[in-house]
Amino acid sequence: MQGTPQFSALGRRAQYRYDSPDASALEAFDNPHPGSRWAVVLWCSEFTSLCPVTGQPDYGALRIDYVPEGRCVESKSLKLYLMRYRNHGAFHEDCVNQVANDLFSVLTPRYLRVFGDFRPRGGIAIKPLAVRMAPGLSEAEEARCVALLDQAAGFRPPAGDLGD
Repeated sequence: MQGTPQFSALGRRAQYRYDSPDASALEAFDNPHPGSRWAVVLWCSEFTSLCPVTGQPDYGALRIDYVPEGRCVESKSLKLYLMRYRNHGAFHEDCVNQVANDLFSVLTPRYLRVFGDFRPRGGIAIKPLAVRMAPGLSEAEEARCVALLDQAAGFRPPAGDLGD
């Protein structure tokens, strides 16, 4: 098939790494529907990292929602990238923000949010949310992106949450 992007992980035996998360593991392809209003919702139900203080494993799920601009993330590369957190010591908040930073730098989407839903430790559940927006995104366009992602993900935060 002419014009098909070449990926280094998809369809090949990849080297699995479980430390040192690095955006270079992420691969992307051109947005197949530029100019259309659409969204991508990705759910990683088995995210694992290590507590940077105790070294104990932390378990959670990540939901990644974005409104693409020019590029979309290739899912196997995303899986391999997220696996690199398995033996990486970082707090939940840092993991979620680093995932958001790395995806934003590779994809440059109109709008991106990464939500972490971590299992409780010491009776406290931590649920960080990182949001990134294209430079110059107007408030009206931001509202349209949020509405589109909420519709796609079925996500409605309770009133008062997330700065409302």
